[in-house]
Amino acid sequence: MEDGTRRSVDDLAKALECILDSVIEETGLSTTSKKKKHNLTANQLKTVQSLHKFVSSSSFQQNTGSTSAISGTIACCDGFISEWENAGGKSAAVQQLVALLQKASYQSASLVNRRHFYRSFRSRTSPMKIVRIVRRDDPLGATIKCDGGKVYIARIIAGGVADRSACIQEGDRVLEVNNVSVADKTADEIVALLNRCDGGCVTFKLIPAEISNPQNNQPDQSHIHLRALYDYDGSKDTRHPCPEAALAFRKGDILELLVCNDEHWWQARCLGSGALAHGEDRILSAAHAGNGVGLLRVGLIPSELLQQKTKQAEEKKTPSKNCSEDDLYYESVCRWTNRTNLVRPIVLIGPPGVGRNELKRRLLMLFPERFSTTVPHTTRPPRPGEVEGVDYYFVERGEMEEMIEEDQMLEFGEFRGNLYGTALSAVRKAREKATPLLTPHPLALRHLRTAEFSPILIFVQPPSFEVFKESREAFRARMARGSTASPGPTSRGFTDAEVRQVLTNAANLEHAYGHMFDARLVNANLEDSMSNLIKLLHSLESKPTWVPLSWATKCVD
Repeated sequence: MEDGTRRSVDDLAKALECILDSVIEETGLSTTSKKKKHNLTANQLKTVQSLHKFVSSSSFQQNTGSTSAISGTIACCDGFISEWENAGGKSAAVQQLVALLQKASYQSASLVNRRHFYRSFRSRTSPMKIVRIVRRDDPLGATIKCDGGKVYIARIIAGGVADRSACIQEGDRVLEVNNVSVADKTADEIVALLNRCDGGCVTFKLIPAEISNPQNNQPDQSHIHLRALYDYDGSKDTRHPCPEAALAFRKGDILELLVCNDEHWWQARCLGSGALAHGEDRILSAAHAGNGVGLLRVGLIPSELLQQKTKQAEEKKTPSKNCSEDDLYYESVCRWTNRTNLVRPIVLIGPPGVGRNELKRRLLMLFPERFSTTVPHTTRPPRPGEVEGVDYYFVERGEMEEMIEEDQMLEFGEFRGNLYGTALSAVRKAREKATPLLTPHPLALRHLRTAEFSPILIFVQPPSFEVFKESREAFRARMARGSTASPGPTSRGFTDAEVRQVLTNAANLEHAYGHMFDARLVNANLEDSMSNLIKLLHSLESKPTWVPLSWATKCVD
């Protein structure tokens, strides 16, 4: 059994035993006094006893119960809820029991049909309940709010200790924590009470909230994923209702949304950065560090609506339904398995001088049948030996200006009175031959990063100042000894000012386009970089990757 499943079953068993103990005590089943009255019928009491026996059994604790035993329990629970509904009794413990059975259904420990929970208890009044939670070193996973001297559970964090217990819900009023009244206490004082645990246990005295549709408090199972388009640090966000529960992330991180029923604050967890993010690397990194606490933890992040409202308030804008690209804070993404019939151009983005063109040249030389390159357009006359469609596409200036006007050029510029550039049609032609290798200006990404091309974007970034200087000097020395590499900026070396400019340009590119990068490659040494780039391309082309949802939708269409 996987650790996650084992933990869920353990939590379920402990919580269910605790609730059933409360049911038995509340109903008087544990006393021999015939004068003791209770709300349950004889059949209901028998059912509670059966449930208690089942949960206490070794087969449940070890998750080895037979199919017939589980089926019998399901039927037992169905009969119990049906009888309880017809009897019209009131019981906080029974309400808590059915809530847990409903929760167990969600956790795939299917013990009862979830439809009964909402129907049976939506109109019942709820007396006080006492909940004991074993949290050990884990965060409680719940936030509180103070309203007029009263304290309420404001939010249950998906997957946290409180959520797994299934005994606390949003809206519950907190009367006591560890037998200490919280009346008129501040939030900080209550947090201090929660931190003073006896053996890792916290005891709550609560007045249950009115139970509405149970779906409202369940994690969203639609598996919505977003790519963050900005950096966020909740500890510096004055709007945040509970900074301790905030989830920090960086531009380009993949976020999995778990609960989105609050229009301003979403519950999410970060799976990592880039197209290959899947969360496992974060778990392995923490495991090597010897600290598994808080891995892929769930936290609160601002919704896109809240971000837009904040921006509008700061700029005193009139609210508008139309959002510009700058108003977008998240990009919907999905995990996409590359199809064999889809050729995705490889785009190397980076500052001038970082070595993109040298990497491209070597890839084309090593894999001439796997990769292709585009043929540029120019308005200058052909020189002796140049072949139309091989060296350039030679066109008249008026024709190329018309192509520019009609947005048919990926990028273009003018040199010594002649226009040069790469047309989108040239990318399409290159894709018919093999996988295009492109090293365009970043401004060209607005044409390339579309569903039509679905490119793989790799940011080639420089190493530190010292490593950059050392590696380029070594490369220049090799070239001076007769290297066959084509001459360029690296053949004459870099001045300190030029190295600093490369680093500055890289930082600017990261800031402006970092959320678009599928992967990053530090070009400290050309030989090592080539090896790493080949491995990276294999992973990006063979493994599922995160892409904008619109790409996958259009490809399916």
